[in-house]
Amino acid sequence: MFYSLKKLHPTLRFFIQLIIVYLLFHLLFRLGIWLLELYPYEPPFAEFKVSDVSQPQNFVDSVSSSKGSSHSVLLLKITGELDDSAEVSYGFYAFEKRKGIKTSKFIMNTTTKLSKGKINIDERHDYYSSDTIHVFFTPKGSKKGWLKIRTSIR
Repeated sequence: MFYSLKKLHPTLRFFIQLIIVYLLFHLLFRLGIWLLELYPYEPPFAEFKVSDVSQPQNFVDSVSSSKGSSHSVLLLKITGELDDSAEVSYGFYAFEKRKGIKTSKFIMNTTTKLSKGKINIDERHDYYSSDTIHVFFTPKGSKKGWLKIRTSIR
């Protein structure tokens, strides 16, 4: 019932082999997409813990971005509990060159106000700047509690 490919005309044999290779490639490609959907890639987050919420604290996230790639979003996740209000801000250093002199200027992007009680904030902000982000925690009356701040530059 099955014929040997050797008995066929060389041109027809070539096209049959090409179709078989195409079908195998297509099936492997579909299998790869299916596996990627099964195990999605989760980019890294930088995690900072604020144990003394009565003192201002600064953190630098320089690990969560893909170095040298362009960015479009900053993910900011804040969880914890506070007995009074506080603020979390972030910003970055912009470098510019004027008259041959390279200078840096700090630009504060956004401030998130935290109120008393349990905190569970998940925000996305536009971010087209450097591979490093500076995060600032500022108490506005808080004395007791804890916070976990996670950032990811994508």
